[in-house]
Order: sequence, then structure tokens, then C-alpha cells
Amino acid sequence: MNLVYPLIAMMFLTIYLYVKNYLDNRKATKNKEIKYDYFKAYKGEVPEYVAVSRQTLKNQFELPVLFYVTLLFMYVSGYNISTQINWHIIFAWLFVLSRYLHCYIRLTSNYIPYRAKSFQFGLIVLVLWWIYFLFNYHF
Repeated sequence: MNLVYPLIAMMFLTIYLYVKNYLDNRKATKNKEIKYDYFKAYKGEVPEYVAVSRQTLKNQFELPVLFYVTLLFMYVSGYNISTQINWHIIFAWLFVLSRYLHCYIRLTSNYIPYRAKSFQFGLIVLVLWWIYFLFNYHF
């Protein structure tokens, strides 16, 4: 198993959200629910589905950035995961799962307590991953 697969899964999620955001914006513009001026600074009234779609996409460039930094640091430092018990792969997939769950909740029920729990789970996974990484890395 390789850490490239969770990275690819995150890439697919982000691409899906870009496409969804584009289609939602197009639908709202076509139905005259928003005006083209909205896109100058993304200010003004928009339907909730457009705002939720946009915010979900923006979220992919917040906490997941730390995920990418973790993978990049491991790659640049030449960290060898083959000698480990694949905890890095487990942490990576758990984080990816948390992001898919977070996006699903936001785009469906948008029930804040569940969404918050999925976010917190992803954050805890990242923190634990970094702790594990730092205690097993030989400086």
C-alpha cells in the first residue's frame, strides 16, 4: 500500500467539488437566482445551495493543507514507511475518510453537530499522525 492512493482520493474529492461548484453556479445564474456581478467579489445574496457548495470547496483548502504538508514532508525527508506498521497509511486513509464524510454531511443534511464531529475527527487524526511521525522520525 502506498500513500499516493489517499492523495489521489483527496484530489478526486477536490475535483468533484470544483465541478459541483461550477454546475451550481451555472444553474443559479441560468435561473437568475444570482447575477454575474456576484462573481466579482463573491458578495451578495445567493441561494443556500450555491453558498454551501462554495464553502465546501473552500474547506478543501483549509485543514487538508496540513494533510498535504504531512505527505510532502515525509516525501522530502525520505521517510521510509515500509519499515513501519503502516500507521501512516492508516492515518492518511482515516483523514481522507473524515473529509469525504464532512463533505457528504455538508452537501446533504448539513447537520452541524455531525459535521463538527467529522471535522474534529480529521483534526485529531492529523494531530495524532504528526505526534506518531515526530516520535518515529530520526532527526
